[in-house]
Amino acid sequence: MKKIFLEYLNMIGYTILGITFGLCFFLIFINFYHYKEVNNKYVKQESDFQAEKEIKDKLSLVTENAKIDVNTYRGAEDVYSVSSISSRLTSCVERINSKNFDKILEKKEITMKDLYTMQQFYQTSISNECLIKQIYELSEPTNTRIHISTLPLIKSFMEDHTNTLMKNTDYIQKVLKGNSSYSFTSTSSKNDIYDEVKDTYYEILNNYKMAVDYIYDISVWFKGVIQS
Repeated sequence: MKKIFLEYLNMIGYTILGITFGLCFFLIFINFYHYKEVNNKYVKQESDFQAEKEIKDKLSLVTENAKIDVNTYRGAEDVYSVSSISSRLTSCVERINSKNFDKILEKKEITMKDLYTMQQFYQTSISNECLIKQIYELSEPTNTRIHISTLPLIKSFMEDHTNTLMKNTDYIQKVLKGNSSYSFTSTSSKNDIYDEVKDTYYEILNNYKMAVDYIYDISVWFKGVIQS
């Protein structure tokens, strides 16, 4: 009786062990399969590199527009305020025009993983460290340290554009989260993933462009301020 009971326990043990190994194999397989799926690539076109170059060129223009020598400035505006805005614009360019930014733009092929990197860079360096911390603060009514005569005229412009650029990332976040789920895909859905990689790349690149265009517009306004 005891021998039969031990054999029964061994049978249960081997069954559990078999199920465990089977589950582990399944999880390894589905992770490998998912890895292959999310690594569908979009090969960038010459027009993409041209669009990225235009973003870099516009950042250079922002740097030029933000330049000012406070020691020789004799304009009508408060010198501290002028210096502060110049520093904010320069800081924005430095945050964006970085080695990480260059690595993103130099990519010849884009995968879903690259899109995560692009989106993270946008969220951290462009949205948080530039648009919110540097530019949006100028539009806050409580910010009384900066006194520029024409600043109140563009406050609503800054608020609207910053809010729009922040909301534009909602769609991208949903797409990226959707592609982090596990599922077996057909040929049709593989094509959908490729299209999503391509479309999401253009969505993020457009956000980059809109953000830099906005910063450039602020720099043009600032250049007019210091030249008046």
